[in-house]
Amino acid sequence: MIKMFYHTKTTAVTKAMKWLKSHGAAFEGQDIKKQPLDRETILHMLSLTEEGTDDLISKRSKAYKNLPESIDNMGLNELVDLLQTNPNILKNPIIVDDHKLATGFDLETIREFVPAEYRKKELAGFFKILNGSSKEANAM
Repeated sequence: MIKMFYHTKTTAVTKAMKWLKSHGAAFEGQDIKKQPLDRETILHMLSLTEEGTDDLISKRSKAYKNLPESIDNMGLNELVDLLQTNPNILKNPIIVDDHKLATGFDLETIREFVPAEYRKKELAGFFKILNGSSKEANAM
């Protein structure tokens, strides 16, 4: 199951939700200010990152800049506690399933969450258009 975690309903969150729905991807949304992330979810997210905390934390956010200490000096337990109590330092949205993680609204990465059946139909439609266009061009 795809899960989308967000702390503010930004345009990126709204676009990601609409895009996933329109492409046949079932997902659950969770406002992490109202329902904080649990420890297991945070550890799962971290396990899916390529760059560790850089993939999850928005260093440009006001909340991050107001932190009393650097996250680089924190242990894992301290980091998990920080992410649970300060959701505004996270990128928005964070989309995860069992094997993938994406942040923000980026068409290149969000496509990975579209069901295979939908991608096959979309590709078949694309080839139909290509084949139809080439036949019309050859007839002229």
